[in-house]
Amino acid sequence: MKNISLLFILLLAALSFSACEKEKTPPTELEKLPAATQEGKNTFGCLVDGKAWTPKWGGLINPGITPYYNNVLGNFSIITHYYKDGKSESGFSIGQKFAPFFEPGTYTMDVGLSSYRFKSDTCISSILSGKSEYHNINGVFEITRLDVSTGIISGTFEFDAVSETCQDTVRITDGRFDIKYK
Repeated sequence: MKNISLLFILLLAALSFSACEKEKTPPTELEKLPAATQEGKNTFGCLVDGKAWTPKWGGLINPGITPYYNNVLGNFSIITHYYKDGKSESGFSIGQKFAPFFEPGTYTMDVGLSSYRFKSDTCISSILSGKSEYHNINGVFEITRLDVSTGIISGTFEFDAVSETCQDTVRITDGRFDIKYK
């Protein structure tokens, strides 16, 4: 009888431990993006029509992120790519002409300087690249850190992007970047 009681207690304990184990839920699209840091971690990510998008490195000559900032002229850009099998599948070109010596704050994006490109079978705006290209029509940058001495620029962005060829609009939200440009 003692063996049955002990077996029953062990069985109950095992069941209670398994009931306490949390089921792992898959991350949300927002949780798939890199954290909005300000440390020069060379990260970039955003939601494209609600789906997480981050660059993917394509080897030594195909970096996932290429930053540029000229603090004299106030020109800033980030070019990103998602590489698959050595070929760019999609990417962003985020650009802005700030007045020289801009500082952290919120800025309206210059129309047409930022774009989203992706490989498409349904709408191709460039026969040579086989990619659809969407340009921003409205958007906002928030520069959260600009440190010229360390070469770090961090911030957030969002914009609507349209394609005249595809006659479609793509919504870019929850964008974030943390770039070391030097």
